[in-house]
Amino acid sequence: MYVLLGCSVLALGIIFERFFNLLRANNDSEKLLGAVKRLLVQGKVLEALRLAKQERGPVAAVLAAGIGNYGRDPKEVERLMDQVAELELLRMRKRMPALELIIQLAPLLGLLGTVTGEIRTFNVLNNLQGVSDPIAMSSGIAEALLTTAYGLLIAIPVAAVYAYLDSMIQKNVANMNRAITEILDTFANLKQEESSKEASDIA
Repeated sequence: MYVLLGCSVLALGIIFERFFNLLRANNDSEKLLGAVKRLLVQGKVLEALRLAKQERGPVAAVLAAGIGNYGRDPKEVERLMDQVAELELLRMRKRMPALELIIQLAPLLGLLGTVTGEIRTFNVLNNLQGVSDPIAMSSGIAEALLTTAYGLLIAIPVAAVYAYLDSMIQKNVANMNRAITEILDTFANLKQEESSKEASDIA
């Protein structure tokens, strides 16, 4: 029971920490991406970079990495943006494996407590050569089963919260991938426009 209590306290701490960080990093990525693209189209690269850097969150970090390397080879820019996206994913998933481990361990620890409790109960019965009061025996078994109940009470809500946190992370991953694609497309269009303008100037 003490181990299960420790698991529940640890899970609660991780949940609050992850919620705080994920909500703190959550911003209107579509609005940010649109504003950055408008500035890039207007040729205001430094303003776009400043806007991306002053925002929080994984999408802003990916945008800043791309804009900061504007003008370099597109494949190199994509590689750098992918690296930042991977780092942001690692930050978002920080302590999530520990939460997943608690989900798996809590029912098993509860089952272990039940098994050991029933073993003790039957050992007492063996020493007493049976028991005349069946209520005493049933209360002992019921007490042993409490650990399984507590293990499930910990695992089930933690699993639900884990699924919600994971959905938030997956949403951010999708937004990062979209930001990478759209920024690279914007860079390609700008480069094409510059090439067309240079060709017309020469002509």
